[in-house]
Amino acid sequence: MKRTNYRRRLFSYIVISSVFLSSFLLYSPADIVLSAQGDPYLEMLSPSEVTVFDNAMVEITGNISDDSTPPEQLSLRVYEKLDSNSDPIEITSEGQLRISIDAQKGNWVYSKQFNDGIHPISFVLMDAEGNSVEKPMTIIVTKEVNKEQKTVVEKQNTIVEEAPVSASVSVGTPTEINDEVVPRPTVVDVKIIPDGITDESGYLSAEDMTQVALNSKIMVIIRETGTLTYTQPLLISSNKGEIKSKEDLEGMIPKRNKDGDYVVTFTPLVQLDPSTTYYVYVNPSITNELGNRIYPKFFKFTTTNVYHIGDIHGNYANNTNACAYCHSTHNGETPTLEGGKYGASEDNFCMVCHDGTNGSPMPDKYNSTNKHNQHVAADAKNSESCTSCHNPHASWTAENPARLQSVQPTGVSHFQTLTYKKAGTATGKAEDFTLCLNCHDGKKASNIKQYYEDEAIIAESGHNITAKDGSGLDGQITCADCHETHGSNNIMLLRESLGNVKVAENDKFKSIGTVWDAVNERQFCLKCHNNTTELYGSTSTFKERNGADQLILGHQATDIEGCSTCHGGANKSMIEAAHGPKKIDPVSIQEN
Repeated sequence: MKRTNYRRRLFSYIVISSVFLSSFLLYSPADIVLSAQGDPYLEMLSPSEVTVFDNAMVEITGNISDDSTPPEQLSLRVYEKLDSNSDPIEITSEGQLRISIDAQKGNWVYSKQFNDGIHPISFVLMDAEGNSVEKPMTIIVTKEVNKEQKTVVEKQNTIVEEAPVSASVSVGTPTEINDEVVPRPTVVDVKIIPDGITDESGYLSAEDMTQVALNSKIMVIIRETGTLTYTQPLLISSNKGEIKSKEDLEGMIPKRNKDGDYVVTFTPLVQLDPSTTYYVYVNPSITNELGNRIYPKFFKFTTTNVYHIGDIHGNYANNTNACAYCHSTHNGETPTLEGGKYGASEDNFCMVCHDGTNGSPMPDKYNSTNKHNQHVAADAKNSESCTSCHNPHASWTAENPARLQSVQPTGVSHFQTLTYKKAGTATGKAEDFTLCLNCHDGKKASNIKQYYEDEAIIAESGHNITAKDGSGLDGQITCADCHETHGSNNIMLLRESLGNVKVAENDKFKSIGTVWDAVNERQFCLKCHNNTTELYGSTSTFKERNGADQLILGHQATDIEGCSTCHGGANKSMIEAAHGPKKIDPVSIQEN
């Protein structure tokens, strides 16, 4: 009997191990990356992702290209999902698809008559090697819709350069058109759940959290009244690769909380690595039963180390042991007696521990070509160094996990911790970015502060946005939407990947040279303004023609002018074009 039980248990262990290993062996990055290097390129030019038509005939335009397959050999097909319980059906032949070849790309137009109602459709492009890419969109046809209602929906899904249209659509709520609802799933909260914590008051805000325990869970709350369709809802990775969750392996279905929202929990299969930054994307392929995709969401957090016992920054005991790491009573090399166990040069001093090898994590992207800090003498008070932003004597708190410096604003009796908010928490006001604006106020560095305080500039700014993705932005976009914090391979510390989804290598921005010129400016702006990148629930547009179907000056593929030529104000300022681009009436080109 014992022998039989032993064999049975051994067989069970083999089966379980095989299932576990197969989850890694059968994993394919194609399941999670929107497009990979070498995939065909499919661009949607018009209309926007969700568009209302007041007539049955709908026309959709775009471009196609591929690195290895000529455009005439690419296969473009159109599909429609008739209901939430059926697979999409091909409707290419039900309409008219016209493709014209222009050098290395194809310009396509698809037109078809649709019945009244909501039509979740998708375009699938395949090259000769079988690589494919998909672009979804939702067409709404309602012949009774009036012009004002149509404008509300299209404005809600598009960042436009013309003057904004007033619309009474609540942030993060569905848009209603003649009782037809066009909702999208919305991320309303992200948390870190430390091991053993069951009371929600003990959960940590996930965005930019530090010292995260290695056995923590990640929780995302998604607001959706209907049914979610997804595989692997959270895509989490570090520089060591992607990690998987217990919930995905076991096929666990998210439950709803008392508010009716979905609670997605990610329990890592193995313990998180110490002193490591993790990047979290909410899977952009999540849809509701109408086929509408979730608003993109990205955040990152850093885990704790396993070497240091206690905190050498703050929480000091009644002895000088912790102080001696940085200061020396008798041998200090600076007026503040710096020159303890690890020397006195500020940044090099910090990096003795924060180099990723001695327990403390290295700052994200610190080893990039361009850095925010300069290695200078410790007594150069106006220089940029680690301590320009971080307080080495501050204790870690959940409210200030990065130990940001505190300042005493003019007219205020007490010190206030500097703020550095990102897309998940920012409102778009100057007080959200005091960490940056404390220097970038026109005195220590360039005057970026004016673009967050000057009401006249803000009123004319194309980057003044009211979010529609459930976040609280109602003002200028955040510093972190365009810039890295510690370092970047691009000049101006500009990000390579823009938006809140994983970006294919050939879609990343890579600056040329060391000077910010018209070429770099134009290429950077077009990485967002490409009719596909979505920020705060709106798609950044770049229109070649105006409403009268006239070509727009500066918006043609052959144009080389910088965006600041038109959007940089009277002085054609590149800084103004980036931080407060003026909304203008497009200048048309007279066609022959």
